[in-house]
This record gives sequence, structure tokens and C-alpha cells, in this order.
Amino acid sequence: MVILKNVSEAKFKHILQPIADVCITKEQQELVDFESFFTHTICHECCHGIGPHTITLPNGQKSTVRLELQELHSALEEAKADIVGLWALRFLISQDLLPKSLLKSMYVSFLAGCFRSVRFGIHEAHGKGQALQFNWLYDKGAFILHPDEKFSVDFSKVEGAVESLSREILTIQAKGDKEAANVLLQKYSKMTQPLKLSLQKLEDIQVPVDIAPIFPIANKILE
Repeated sequence: MVILKNVSEAKFKHILQPIADVCITKEQQELVDFESFFTHTICHECCHGIGPHTITLPNGQKSTVRLELQELHSALEEAKADIVGLWALRFLISQDLLPKSLLKSMYVSFLAGCFRSVRFGIHEAHGKGQALQFNWLYDKGAFILHPDEKFSVDFSKVEGAVESLSREILTIQAKGDKEAANVLLQKYSKMTQPLKLSLQKLEDIQVPVDIAPIFPIANKILE
């Protein structure tokens, strides 16, 4: 947990914060914070365990989500962990298990995080899953592109959009419906104009795509 938090903090400081400065409206930039980013990261990992794994097919046979979705499984699973993790944060806040101060910051930090993850490439599971989420939420009006080419979150629409995508993905997994998974990914996991616009801006200021952790103590032990 210590290593995870330290690496996450480095990613936030050197990647997510500069992305927010470029891509998020000035009014919402202060809502991008490390606590929201890290808490969602933990929730993402926990939510890999949420939803069906072993399923019953219409013919009565037992199978698994991975076996039925095949090459589409990884991208959909990463998207599920992300979006259900965001839904779960909202649920935990409503149960007073997490502070209400996260309520807006978690959505804006997630928006900035979309631009970070999609830079891994939409042919990679995390990038493809992130493109799916961004484009769905943008399509539902939860993310807004302004004339100055910066984005903000519409807090009146984001909860419903997060819940609808969570339901869509979990239903596809529960049914092992590869055709529906393919339709969803074909429609939303693509490099749309809003994404292209933001990625170009990030290339112009040379924000790193990722960090390379160095562990001095481990190196000394190896020596």
C-alpha cells in the first residue's frame, strides 16, 4: 500500500495535475485532488471483484465471463472496474463511509484521469476501456467541452450517466453477451474529436505518458 500510494502520488503530481491544468476549466481545476484520485484507484481494484464471473448460459451450461467475451473481456473489465468504482464511491459517500468532500472532486479528478489513461492507446485494455467511459459520459452530457477547448463536469447529469454505463457493462457480463460487448466497444471505444483535441494539447506541452519508478533500496540489496 505504501508503494502504491507513493507511485500514485508521483503520477498525480507529474502527469494528472499538468493534464488538469491544460484540459479542465479553471473553475473546476481546484477539484482535482490526490485524495480523490487515489481513493478511486483503490476502489477500481476492489471493483474487479464486483459482478459476475461464473455465469449460466441460455442453454443451461456453465461458463465464465472471460471465456464468453474472449478478446473483448479485458477492455470491458477495465472499464467496469473504473466506472463501477466511481459508482461505489458515490454509494460509500451516501452511507457516510467516505467524506462528502469527495463528491465533486472524484468526478472532476476522474475526468482528468480519462485523458491520462487514454494516452496508453485505444488498442490497449486500459486505454480502450477509458475511451468507452469518456465517450459515454460525454454523449450523455456529463462531460462538457467549452469554447476555450477545456472540459468540465455537469454534476446534474454525471451520477445518472455513471449508473447507466455501470448497468450496461454489468448486464453484458452477466449474460456473457459478446455481440453486445462488441457493439458497445465499436460505438464508444474510439478516438473521438474531443479526445483528439485534448491529446494534441498534451503533446504540445510534453506531459509524460507514464513514470518509471526507481527503488534505491532494492538496487542496494541486489548489489
